[in-house]
Amino acid sequence: MRILVIASVLAAVAGPAFALVRGTTDTGRDYVTGGIGSDEIATLRQERSRYPLAVLTAATGTGAYLSDVHLHIVDEHAQAVLDVVMDGPWLYVDLPPGRYTIEAGLDGKIKKSSLTLASGAHQQATFYFDTHDEVEPAGPPQAAAGGQ
Repeated sequence: MRILVIASVLAAVAGPAFALVRGTTDTGRDYVTGGIGSDEIATLRQERSRYPLAVLTAATGTGAYLSDVHLHIVDEHAQAVLDVVMDGPWLYVDLPPGRYTIEAGLDGKIKKSSLTLASGAHQQATFYFDTHDEVEPAGPPQAAAGGQ
């Protein structure tokens, strides 16, 4: 089941933090996904500069953070570089400069975006999905993890 992370709940979380999920892309590049709880968000803020691409998933209208979104990234040669289910609303990935297509899928709905990563630059792709869950608004997505 999809987890909706609400900003007011994030601030009130007092229990143990969930662990960020770290991995390696099909091309050997590091990635991290998570962002549930204030400890994870603080860690992601500290690590942001190491990753050229940040992906955020949120609910349309409210901006509530979403997890369990399937993310598929291909390079300009149509080669898959990452295929993962996000463990929180944020995913950071260390990709080399180049052109990429990102597909984000949730509940059978697919959103697509293309972008070019330049050397030394940071990009963010944000995907909004309509949900029928009742959620409270989250804070501004970029403020939660340092944005760009």
